[in-house]
Amino acid sequence: MRGLLICFVLFLNLSFANGQEFLCPINRDLNIGLAPALIEDSAGFHTSMQPYAYPDLKMLKSYQALQRTDTMSGKFYSTWVGRKLFNEHLIQINSEGLKLSVDPLFNLQLGREQYSRKNIFLNTRGVLVQGDVNGKFFFYTSFYENQARYANYIDSLIHLNGVVPGQGKVKFLDNGQVDFSRSNGGMAYRPNKHFDFLLAQDKLFFGDGYRSMLWSDNSYPFPFLRANMTFWKFRYSVVYAVLQDLQSVPGANTGYAKKYSTIHYLDLNIGKSNRFCVGIFEAVMWGSSASRGYELHYLNPFLFLRPVENSLGSPDNELLGLNLHWKASTKTMLYAQVMLDEFLLNEVRSGKGWWGNKQGGQFGLKSFDLFGVKKLNVQTEINFARPFMFQHRTTGQDYVHYNQPIAHPLGADFVEWNSFLNYRWKRFFAEIRFQYAKAGKDTAGFNLGNSVFPSYDTRPSDYGYHFFTGRTSTLRGAGFRVKYLINPKTNFIIEAGFDTRDYSNSADHQQARVIYFGIKTALDNYYFDF
Repeated sequence: MRGLLICFVLFLNLSFANGQEFLCPINRDLNIGLAPALIEDSAGFHTSMQPYAYPDLKMLKSYQALQRTDTMSGKFYSTWVGRKLFNEHLIQINSEGLKLSVDPLFNLQLGREQYSRKNIFLNTRGVLVQGDVNGKFFFYTSFYENQARYANYIDSLIHLNGVVPGQGKVKFLDNGQVDFSRSNGGMAYRPNKHFDFLLAQDKLFFGDGYRSMLWSDNSYPFPFLRANMTFWKFRYSVVYAVLQDLQSVPGANTGYAKKYSTIHYLDLNIGKSNRFCVGIFEAVMWGSSASRGYELHYLNPFLFLRPVENSLGSPDNELLGLNLHWKASTKTMLYAQVMLDEFLLNEVRSGKGWWGNKQGGQFGLKSFDLFGVKKLNVQTEINFARPFMFQHRTTGQDYVHYNQPIAHPLGADFVEWNSFLNYRWKRFFAEIRFQYAKAGKDTAGFNLGNSVFPSYDTRPSDYGYHFFTGRTSTLRGAGFRVKYLINPKTNFIIEAGFDTRDYSNSADHQQARVIYFGIKTALDNYYFDF
């Protein structure tokens, strides 16, 4: 026992230096801080594949300047308490060949939903450990334990799907409370600037927008192997993922049925200053069964997946996508996506609303230092998906993981507009957001293409599906939040805000008005605007 105590004291008294992280978390607020450096970059940083790697970010010319603005200086901030609270990881170890950091994770939030007069809260505790061995091998692990009570519209979705959006399967407690947990972790190897490999249970995001119609961080973390190859103006990424079908009946010894996905993504910068970028995305989804396990044909990282899927008798869900962005100036980026689930040109031209015209897309704009005001930023985007987008024959092939859409939380048959106006001054941040969406909701007993869960074989007919085929529903949302950044190492913030939501159709009208206050380490995106 005495030996353990001595080791622990020595552990805490090792020389403190910055722990070496490998992955920048997929968090919108962090990306807002990085965006000016990303847009000003002319060396060709590949912005549409997240999470970003810190070794890549540190190659940006203005990245170090951004980091210096986040550091507090002064007599108190040089003390142990000041450094740990405002500038450093809680535990940082720098020994020969090894850098390690340990931080607590938490999200303590209190709020009130005014229409239902319901008190809401979130109580999250966890820990994050990150390490770097010789600048080539990296590892990280985190764990979250949560109890919460949510606003009624979120609570309804939790009861319907059995999961908290993006965060995990729940146990229902008394007084409308839920309990859930989540863990992330991974190992990365980066032999040189051209290759990196990541084996992890985590989330991915493809695109430059607030949403992604290709693959987003909307659903629960999943195990995957990702390999990146970067040469000249292109980056090629291959992902092998294992997903879970919570619609299946869990086996006594096997749990829920597994489903698998292989993703290929080629990102190419064009032009002398790399202002234009084209990304080509393809993914295939297939389920396991007693007669079929992992499909070895999809392991080849350089094959086009569509011919392979056809050669197997077209049993799987193949999707093709395109991601584009254009840096119109050093302060403005235009971006777009196109996602094809099925496409027959003759059927599109006919205008008859064939059910298999399954396409989605996105158009957006980001602009920084608006009207010459430094750190005043705006983002606006439109997302849409036709009916039956992301559905397939069975839940083993649909574009769903852990009872949540992989792409957009609204599913399909919708058009959505989101806009954000935000301003940052030193460590203070304020943002206003607006949302407007229309969707064609499925009516009881009929699959009209809005939900991503049913089999498309249950459709009532083959034609007549246009936007808002189902019951036309309208979603209006707005919010305001203000925060203060305490420690940039873990995005430790104090935050207060107000959100309003109005959802209506001919059969239902829901209103929510939430005011909240919280203190948290904000390292993830959680999407409750659905």
